[in-house]
Amino acid sequence: MSRENPGHVLALGSCELDLARGLLLCDGKPVALRSKAFDLLTYLSRNVGRVATKSELMSAVWPDVFVTEDSLTQAVRELRKALHDESQTIIRTVAKRGYILSLLEAPKQECSGYPSVAVLRFSNEGAPEDTPLIDGFAEDIVNALARFGTVVVLARNSGFEFVSGSASDWRAIGDSLGATYLVRGRATTRADGMRVTVSLIIASTGGVLWSETFSASGGEIFDMQEEIAHRVVNRLVARLDDAGVKQATPKPPDSLAAYELFLRGLVRLRGYGDDDNEAARGLFQAAVEKDPTYALAHSYIALADLLIGGCAEASPALLGSVIDRAECAVTLAPEEPRCHRVLAQAFLFARRFEAAEHHLQRSLQLNPYDADTIAQMGYLLTMRGRPLEALAAFDGAIRINPIHPDWYHADRAIALYSVGDYKAALVSMSKLPLKTPWRLTRLAACHAQLGDLGEAQRIMAEVKRIAPDYSPLEFAQTGIAFEHASDVEHVIAGVAKALAAYEQP
Repeated sequence: MSRENPGHVLALGSCELDLARGLLLCDGKPVALRSKAFDLLTYLSRNVGRVATKSELMSAVWPDVFVTEDSLTQAVRELRKALHDESQTIIRTVAKRGYILSLLEAPKQECSGYPSVAVLRFSNEGAPEDTPLIDGFAEDIVNALARFGTVVVLARNSGFEFVSGSASDWRAIGDSLGATYLVRGRATTRADGMRVTVSLIIASTGGVLWSETFSASGGEIFDMQEEIAHRVVNRLVARLDDAGVKQATPKPPDSLAAYELFLRGLVRLRGYGDDDNEAARGLFQAAVEKDPTYALAHSYIALADLLIGGCAEASPALLGSVIDRAECAVTLAPEEPRCHRVLAQAFLFARRFEAAEHHLQRSLQLNPYDADTIAQMGYLLTMRGRPLEALAAFDGAIRINPIHPDWYHADRAIALYSVGDYKAALVSMSKLPLKTPWRLTRLAACHAQLGDLGEAQRIMAEVKRIAPDYSPLEFAQTGIAFEHASDVEHVIAGVAKALAAYEQP
């Protein structure tokens, strides 16, 4: 096999590892390494981005030979010297666990030269009960804009923190969101449809690039959403591929009533009440009864079922029915990225990791700037044992969605824990408003890993107080859908330390 085969050559800083020839090269010249050091580098290269535990590495590199951790430490030291890795960014130490070989480069500025757009929450100039419909209408404009791929569209959560108004400090809003342009609007629902006024504003000056009023009724409302997206993009991009736009346009539901039920379901699904998921499912089901071919409603029934069933703890029977419905939704709307995203979540919790990654990648191909999908890719990468890639994904999602939902903090904390950064994991966990037994248990595990056993003991006492029948250790064993046993064992180790502190007399 020639050296040029990219599948067998890894760039490691200023060096290259040529696996086909069995050489480490720096400036094209072979670097002398002891055989065990090279074996260690080879093993790490086959597990790029994954934490390889010390015991795993010692078994792989020194099989059938008893050695101490000193031998491993010495081999790592030799490799870092050979790779000129004084900063330890190529071979990273994960405290009390092992090592990661990282091929990640310094983050690049994404989408250089592309304008960034935030859609602000539209003002409701009609009845208060119509707010979910108007919010959903504006959110679908966000989704329509994102499909073009020619503008960076900030996520709904961030833009909707600001309500469109007649007099606002547009520059301050743009600065806080990192947006160069703002889309503001006001809307009124009527018996025969909707009237919407939309403006495109230069954030830095407050100047209005474009403003127009639209009216539509019935199914024309969906055409109006697409028309608004077209007008905004055409003001920002000189030339637009009409064929690509046509292909990207999703099939709208056949019933406006189904659409409104779906939007009201989204509002409940994003809530934190005890019955929100069940209420959301009922609204999605009602939408399907109005329009049996409404793909997104089918997808979100599947998502609601997944949440109600406990995600990673859902029964095989429930996961099977969720996957069936989510696959049906993808069949109905193969170009709708959210359908692929929901199917990926179902596959993940069914421990079908390759299928989950395939559908998340497909979702990102269809909508590359969907922050929630990027963040969920981060969670999947953590589950697959690639926490460094996961953290890069979370960082990218947060750049697009700076005012993001709380679950970003929860999922990012798992990646941070996986790389042994327990202090940063604590910071992420502390931003979560709800103190459920499992979240408290994770906090206690971080404190225990840091040696703060008094705080771990206090938190575990609180867990036992609010949920006396809850088993932290059992949830650590089954409640997170890790692909590799070593990641499960790492969580169990932290929880076990916290429990031992609690149980001390």
